[in-house]
Amino acid sequence: MPPTRRRRSTPAGADHSVPASAADLLALAGTLVPAAATTALRAPPQLKQLVHSLPASHPLLLSLPQALALALAPPSETASASCSDAPPTPRAPAVLLHLLLTHPSHPPRWDDLVRPLELLHDRLALLATADPPLAALAAACFELAWRADAPGRDALVAQTLPYLVALALTSGSSARPVLRRLLALRDALPLLDYDDDRSISDFKMLLLRCFVSPLFLKAEEGRKFLALVLGVSEGIAREGLELVRAQVGITGAKRAAVVAYGEVVFRAWKDGGWVRAEVGEAFLQGMVEAALHAGSKEVAKAARKIIGAFVEQRAVAGVEKLVFRLAEPVLFRSLQVANSNVRHNALHLLLDLFPLEDPDVTKDVNDPLIEKQFFLIDKLLMDDCPEIRTVAVEGICRILNQYWEIVPALTISKFLSKIVDDMSKDSCNEVRLSTLNGLMYLLDNPQSHEILKVLLPRLSDMISDTALSVRAAAVDLLLAVRDLRSFQYNKVWYLLATMIVGLGTLLSSLANDHPRIAQKITKLLIPSYFPSKLNPKEACARCIALIKRSPTAGARFCEFAMSEGSSPRSIVELVKFSITLALSRTGLNSDQIDGLVIASVNLIKSLSEQRSSLATLREFFANAKLRLVLQTVVSEGARAAILSVAPVILPDDLSVLHEECMDIVVNATRISKQEKCQEAALAAHKLIFLSGWSDELFKALTNILQSKASDFAEIYGLKPPLCPVASSRRKKGKSLKKTPARGHAVGKGSSKSRVSNEVLAVAAGAAWQINEIMRAEDLRVAFLQSSYSEIAFSSLKVISQVYVEQCLYLDSLDLAPVLAYLSLTTYNTLPNVDTGSCSESSIANQSLDHLLNCFDKLLTAPVKNPPSMSKASRSKDQRKGASEGNTVKGTVNAIMLGTSILKFIVDTTIKLVDDDKIRCLKFASSYTKYAVSSIKKHQEENSSFKWDDLKDALVLIRSSFTYAAKIIHLVLSSSTESSIPREEAFVLANDLLDLVPSVESFVGSRFALSIVSALKQWLPVVILGLVCRWLIGPQNEMAANCHFGDSCLPLWVTAVAKNELLDGKEPGQNDQSEQVAEGEDSPLCRKLAEMMVILLKKGNPRILDCVGGVLLSTLKLMLQRSEYDIVLGITRFVCARLLGNNTSALEKLQLTHDSLRDNFFEIDRYVREEPVDDGDSRQLLESTKALIRSVLPEI
Repeated sequence: MPPTRRRRSTPAGADHSVPASAADLLALAGTLVPAAATTALRAPPQLKQLVHSLPASHPLLLSLPQALALALAPPSETASASCSDAPPTPRAPAVLLHLLLTHPSHPPRWDDLVRPLELLHDRLALLATADPPLAALAAACFELAWRADAPGRDALVAQTLPYLVALALTSGSSARPVLRRLLALRDALPLLDYDDDRSISDFKMLLLRCFVSPLFLKAEEGRKFLALVLGVSEGIAREGLELVRAQVGITGAKRAAVVAYGEVVFRAWKDGGWVRAEVGEAFLQGMVEAALHAGSKEVAKAARKIIGAFVEQRAVAGVEKLVFRLAEPVLFRSLQVANSNVRHNALHLLLDLFPLEDPDVTKDVNDPLIEKQFFLIDKLLMDDCPEIRTVAVEGICRILNQYWEIVPALTISKFLSKIVDDMSKDSCNEVRLSTLNGLMYLLDNPQSHEILKVLLPRLSDMISDTALSVRAAAVDLLLAVRDLRSFQYNKVWYLLATMIVGLGTLLSSLANDHPRIAQKITKLLIPSYFPSKLNPKEACARCIALIKRSPTAGARFCEFAMSEGSSPRSIVELVKFSITLALSRTGLNSDQIDGLVIASVNLIKSLSEQRSSLATLREFFANAKLRLVLQTVVSEGARAAILSVAPVILPDDLSVLHEECMDIVVNATRISKQEKCQEAALAAHKLIFLSGWSDELFKALTNILQSKASDFAEIYGLKPPLCPVASSRRKKGKSLKKTPARGHAVGKGSSKSRVSNEVLAVAAGAAWQINEIMRAEDLRVAFLQSSYSEIAFSSLKVISQVYVEQCLYLDSLDLAPVLAYLSLTTYNTLPNVDTGSCSESSIANQSLDHLLNCFDKLLTAPVKNPPSMSKASRSKDQRKGASEGNTVKGTVNAIMLGTSILKFIVDTTIKLVDDDKIRCLKFASSYTKYAVSSIKKHQEENSSFKWDDLKDALVLIRSSFTYAAKIIHLVLSSSTESSIPREEAFVLANDLLDLVPSVESFVGSRFALSIVSALKQWLPVVILGLVCRWLIGPQNEMAANCHFGDSCLPLWVTAVAKNELLDGKEPGQNDQSEQVAEGEDSPLCRKLAEMMVILLKKGNPRILDCVGGVLLSTLKLMLQRSEYDIVLGITRFVCARLLGNNTSALEKLQLTHDSLRDNFFEIDRYVREEPVDDGDSRQLLESTKALIRSVLPEI
């Protein structure tokens, strides 16, 4: 049975489902269209099918427009109409209207639909707020009418344009479709009356908001729309351009936004609207002025971007003339002004506008103008401002790259010669860098290659420039030359590199320069010395030739070979080739053998992620071949390199290197002074730990330390270290044996008073390794858990004591034993600090006390001679010690030791008890005094420090100042109201302040300046150290607690007082006193006083009060010593500087107030009772009384 065919639809006129009238259709639509919806409003399918199925001549469609007009009319019109059942909401009429406009079979009857469209348009503004989906549907209807050029469409834009603009501003990332719709209505913009402020003001505000909206600036449609907006009205053009000017003038404006503004302005100018008139010209002239005279470089750059939008469109008629007319009157004048910022901006603008020509005149007229531009740029090449020289160099290269054909050959030669010969040697790094960057940019123009072939070799020194960036750019230039065919000679590019730089210079930089430079040079050399296109054997031969020529450079070349494109397979072959050649020793010296081995190690490290390659290398190094390599090399650096890759090459067979690793550990004597020896020892430590030989390592090092400590104990009559005790955890045969003293016949009349440098070096080498073991967590844990740690600690205690007490007699002090002793002390303390146990903390306190006692003995007592010496030998050695014990080197050694002890006190986490705090404060104070007095003594005895020694000593003193200030901070932070800080903090604070006048007086302000810079950071702590006892304790104890001793006044107080007298001196005083005061001037003490005044005035008034009281408490001492000038100077400092001669300031400063009052009466009593016959002295005291009376009127 054939399928039944679908019956053809019944004609509409015969379909009983079609409403009988337009009113019935509106009623049906009202039931089908939802009354409210948050999504887009769409016609129901049933209603859409019904309307679109009716023919154009159907009575229902003919009467529907009139019904829609009645439904959309305001309530006053519908009340008089016959149809009283109009829908209460325009949703249904709007949907039906949209269906009529989008009918698929016949065009809309615009004459009938204009009226409903106008009525719906009048309600658009209200609908946008009340019913956004309905407003969107209505706007779509108006856009359809506009695109169809419907009659009366002009009446449909007054509400549609504001609606779409507002929609675009609030659409976020989906604004682009709205912008397209808005741009489609561009012809409607001029139809509005922009002079009627009442009707257009809101729309104008929307349009102006568009100029600061990123949505409009990012989209091309938005930029086109903004350009159209600038052309609709002079007022909007003026206000819009003012907004653009404001945005350009904002510091930090985004580059993309500025470029977008430039495009908008150019489009508006091109369209010929108001921007092309006076309004636009004024704006562009303002941009030129901003590009020249803006104080901010960012603002000037943004203004140039606006002008650049026109410069990029020079081919457009009228643009070049406009640019010339705007820039020419001011540009050349700005290039020659005194302000360097204006010259800098003008040069940038000239380079952007070059060539600046008048298009309306002939070439003969323009040529002098071009020559003038060349002259001014050439002049700016030698400008005083480095930034201008930098821009000029890069600008010339840019001009030559773009306009080579129009620049005279003589001018080209002149410019390039000056750049290569003069600017490449400029004192400014940025100028030299711009030379290389500019020439690299110029290489893009093939016409420049012939002259550059001649000029580039003159830049050979730049590969060794002091600036890293310049050296990197020099290698980049060589890389750029390498890739140019016109620069290659017989396809061997590196011949040219040799001509430009020299292969020796390249290899020197490869060997010694920064990794960034070395990698670039490797990239430069790899096509010749390890080319991938040749067979592996020949490529390896070339690389070996490089290593033989320069072993260090060759090894560095291999370090970066893989990262620059070499294949893992070729690198494996090169490793095999190099190791085989190194083991054969054929025609190789020791440096070449070590170079081959280090190069192979670098290659192996680059293969760390290549499993198959590493497997091949493990097979190659089987059968103890790596041990043979280790025995073949000579340098410590090569040994360290081999040991560093042993875990990778022999992960399961490290035992073959056992003997070699132990030899490195035992034979390391001067290890703490040699970096390569250190690397080898650390690599040996790692292998020993990985192989499970840690106990043997600890045994060997402890044996050395115990042996040397026993020797030292017998020589110097010290308590010997602990005897070895076998540990139950050790393997059999691992116990220590006491080694007898060697090198001294103790008890048999030996004439040697001190151990040899070699013995000291052995002890230092072992101690350095112990210190490194304490830094490595795994080794540290193992060592501290072993019984070797106790013996090592005991041995280091003896060795450290000898180092401290004998440091004055050593030409070079190695701190390794002391640092290892302190490190062991610290880590022995750490385990039980958190548990509150005192046993471990007492170890640290005892160790600290031991070192402090040793240092005190160094400062106060002569070093003991060996007890077994004969009388004649002893007296001879004492004379020798008297001449050597106070040498400059010995003083530096003592200062170095003291600084290390201070650092330990600060850095360790031990909990100091009160007695320890006092001990540390006293030590810091005595050490500070010793360091200063020692240097002063050498200066007075004319045995002045050499430059390096003096510099080292003062650097150490500066560091010790910081550590001493930290000790004060630690003491103060642990103080409470019940535990008043001890007087030692007060003394140490004065000693630290005394450093400034002391160092300044005997070595000059140049060295003392470093002390002041350290003091500036810690001055608040030092000031608190001065007044801490009276800040925390009762203030009424001030008089009882504050004293500087019977005859000792801090140097800084005296210096401050004398500076005050010098600053307050009145004209007319005799020349002699002036000379005396001039000689006592202390600029850095004056700076110290200024820093104190600023800090005290900003801080707590109570601290200021206490400082004033401390200073004024010196009065009685100065009166006793008849130092009346100091009395006046200190009083003046307090009254004039701290108080500012302000009587009201004393209301909150009770201590200072009382001290001033007491001092006044004390001076008055002293003048009356004590004999002061000298008129000048009496005048000083009377001036002091007058000064106090000026701030205390009640006296």
